[in-house]
Amino acid sequence: MIVPQQVVMMIYLKKHGTCSTPVIRDEYTFFLTALNVYFKYNVTKILNEAGYVPSNSERYPLGGIVSAIENSFRATPEVICSKHDVEEIRLCFYKDFKPRNCLASKTSCPKYVGFPTYVALGHNESYTAIEWISGDEAL
Repeated sequence: MIVPQQVVMMIYLKKHGTCSTPVIRDEYTFFLTALNVYFKYNVTKILNEAGYVPSNSERYPLGGIVSAIENSFRATPEVICSKHDVEEIRLCFYKDFKPRNCLASKTSCPKYVGFPTYVALGHNESYTAIEWISGDEAL
């Protein structure tokens, strides 16, 4: 019997994990690998350490954000914006999970971007930082 969590995992694997085969063959390995990569290449931590913190009023140079990530991971990210705000920062990897340059040819971002705070669904509080645990604590 398949439970709802397994259905969600299969959908995510099918949508986001197809390029990882044959290295990753099942949902468990996909999500375990995703968590390991997430904690090893912690973009939020790198940006916070470089002074790029969530704010509803500050604008940051896009080039500085990209440079902070490039300097840490030796790879160029893809940055997706909605209007003038960063919506996603994508890291690209080889099949051995080492970072590689993303191949996006055009960005949707202006030269100066916002990192707005966000409101978690179901809550009325704004958050400006995420508490991170170390990679050793994550697993």
